[in-house]
Amino acid sequence: GLLTNAVAGMCSSLPIFAPSFVQLTIWRFIAGVGVGSTVPPLFTLASEWSSKEVRGVFVTAVASFWMVGSIFVSSLAWCLFRLDRNHELPIWRVFAATCSLPSFLGAWMVYNYVPESPRFYLAAEKRDFDSAAKACNHMAMLLNVRVTLDHEKEFTLLGAAFDHRVVHPLTKDELLSNYQENGANQIMSENNAHSTTKLNRAIKSSIVSLRKLYSAQLFPRTTLPLQLIWFCLSFATYGITTWINTLFVAIKLQDLYFNSFLFALATLPGNIVSMIFSDRYGRKTMLIGSLIGAACGLGIFAITIFAGSREQNDEQSSTRTLLVVLCACAFQAFGTIAWNTIDILTAEMFPTNVRSAGMGVCTATGRFGGILSQCVNAKLIVDDTGEGAAWRVLVVASISLLFGAGMPLVLDRDMTMEELKDDAIEDSTDPCCPRSHKEHLSDEESDIPRLQLQSSRSLEYQSFQQEVESNQPFLL
Repeated sequence: GLLTNAVAGMCSSLPIFAPSFVQLTIWRFIAGVGVGSTVPPLFTLASEWSSKEVRGVFVTAVASFWMVGSIFVSSLAWCLFRLDRNHELPIWRVFAATCSLPSFLGAWMVYNYVPESPRFYLAAEKRDFDSAAKACNHMAMLLNVRVTLDHEKEFTLLGAAFDHRVVHPLTKDELLSNYQENGANQIMSENNAHSTTKLNRAIKSSIVSLRKLYSAQLFPRTTLPLQLIWFCLSFATYGITTWINTLFVAIKLQDLYFNSFLFALATLPGNIVSMIFSDRYGRKTMLIGSLIGAACGLGIFAITIFAGSREQNDEQSSTRTLLVVLCACAFQAFGTIAWNTIDILTAEMFPTNVRSAGMGVCTATGRFGGILSQCVNAKLIVDDTGEGAAWRVLVVASISLLFGAGMPLVLDRDMTMEELKDDAIEDSTDPCCPRSHKEHLSDEESDIPRLQLQSSRSLEYQSFQQEVESNQPFLL
């Protein structure tokens, strides 16, 4: 996804690939496909690699870089376009090319430094225990955890200066002793072995995932309410953020750029609040509260516009402007909290075997909501370009948020501070996947020191030691 976005962005900046508006639109569409295919695995990896105690903070930290990217793009545009005030140079092509560079960098960093989730390896149709063990040991090395075969020899990535807990390398035998092969998965693997191409296997896997997402176990209490939340939140937030400058113009606000800057800056307190309270309160409580807060911000915004449509003196106009900007910033801050929370909640609610597919379905539903909001808002503003259109747009978005605020009540249990599920049904009486086996990939730190020494540890330790030694010169 990152590479698709980067290549499409770079091609859209080159005259040889985008000589006209039609070609430019095609490349931007492909770039959008890259963005859409990046978001689901991004939050899936972030949630599966983080422990339950800090999962909310970790995923929020990842999501907050959306704000960092927005600041980067805004600053770049401000610096570049002021160089060509008469629009005589193709500065926009330089802008498009520069914006594609972070995607190239991100793709390279993910490929080289981000290991695949061990939950993915163990939830696949044919469980890859070797890769799962290597991924865990690689992450231990990146986190500077001391890995030792005995108590006399210790290896750490950055030396002995850091006093971290000592653990043994995780081995395939330990995973085998904690995970039983699922008979159904073995049958599916044997059937898929006869597939002629990877494309056929990918199509079959997608069909299986969709069936699970819309099965009786997941659809009523997980998939459907999450899709509705994503739709309502995208309809409101994308609709307002896209048209905010038009709304400011419609109500005749002064200093448009400064007010827009404050509106964008309001994401910062939203991210801070999310990081502080995401693991302290339940996801449902955070999501409901933020959606209602954002709806109230838009509601007061609309009331202020409707009540202030008559003639006002300078003092009343200044008070109205201040209240409008504060309401817009409150909506942005609460909307940021809602987005961070729904990213965490969606990754937690879906089991491992359909987590990325579930994120993709919800993201696609959100995109549809964002597209529909553009059509609705355009219709409202075209019919009435004055302040009447502004408050109507705000009321419609507020209603969408209030409807979405009721959906978390339908969701299954809150997964805050709980282990991620590996399958849609986890029952301790299940002979194929007993709960004790499922919990081997627990985030509890006390699990690792209790691992029993296996006969294969010496080979695993030698492999791990070689990896450490190969990485030390680069880091030093």
